[in-house]
Amino acid sequence: MGMLMRGGLSAAKRKKAFLPILFFAVLLTVISCGGGGNGGGGVVPPPDPSPDSFKFIVISDMHVRIPGNPDDGVYDNAGNLNKFNGALDLIRTKHPDAEFVVVSGDTVGCLFSRNPDDYGVGGDNPAERFKAMIETLGKPYYVALGNHDYQEGFDAAAREGITSNDPGAMEAIWKKVLDVDPYYSFVHRGVRIIVLNAMRGPEYVTPCPSTNPATRETGCKGSFDDAQINWLENELRQPEYCLLIIHHPVITDHNNVKNWSAAGLAMQVRAEDRFYEVARAYKDRIKGIFVGHGHRKENDVLEGVIPVHETASIGDFGGAANHVRVVWIDPFTGTMITQ
Repeated sequence: MGMLMRGGLSAAKRKKAFLPILFFAVLLTVISCGGGGNGGGGVVPPPDPSPDSFKFIVISDMHVRIPGNPDDGVYDNAGNLNKFNGALDLIRTKHPDAEFVVVSGDTVGCLFSRNPDDYGVGGDNPAERFKAMIETLGKPYYVALGNHDYQEGFDAAAREGITSNDPGAMEAIWKKVLDVDPYYSFVHRGVRIIVLNAMRGPEYVTPCPSTNPATRETGCKGSFDDAQINWLENELRQPEYCLLIIHHPVITDHNNVKNWSAAGLAMQVRAEDRFYEVARAYKDRIKGIFVGHGHRKENDVLEGVIPVHETASIGDFGGAANHVRVVWIDPFTGTMITQ
């Protein structure tokens, strides 16, 4: 963004004024927990940051499930809740200076109704349990929708979720419960954060890899609709540096030696998606892509310059309470670091 002028001070003077704060911030972050998969080590702020540099948290795949529901036993529903509570405690105690939390999808394991009228009426359900839990942080939070967030039920005999054949109804539930749109953006301290939805393209109806030939679980592979990609292009034309949040991992430069998921390309954004063309055109504006879905901690680059980071899961397979990713970004330089 160059040397911007804000509040009557040059960026250089503001950086000088910020040095005592920077020293204190380094002390705090060096001793704090962080990272996207092991919870260890601190994340040091970018060198010589502007006063508008900030820190935020990324978490993914909480898979909130209610004990006693049909998926209990196939999954450890109480264990998922305990791990999510542990992650929230870690954020509260080790990262009180984080300014907001981003969730890269799969807030729940599955829902049990696609009727929005069944929500917000005082009943306990995974969506409202997630909301009640994350709001104990007292911080703003921003949610990307994942494939499990579109599941309207669970087939205990097949041991798998049932993806709704009415995605619009599922999006209406999330709008009612969390007040989130299917995809959206917001600007924080001069950085544009774009929350995308890889469940809106043609791969929504493609069955997930399964030993069950009659599987009703879909959406493992990601894809985008044209309207969303057109919207994304317009977002990337804006003056701010950008970060992208997507549930599904994208195909990266060294994809063949990376371990994004147990199912490989079947759990990534499809190779022919127009997303990649847009990312190539705006690669100098995109300072990071944060994904989930594969339940692993992984990283690579896209188009040689865009860092891509997968945050390991909190719930279900491989989940742990310390899978909390810490991110610093400087809106003046576009420098982003995470662990």
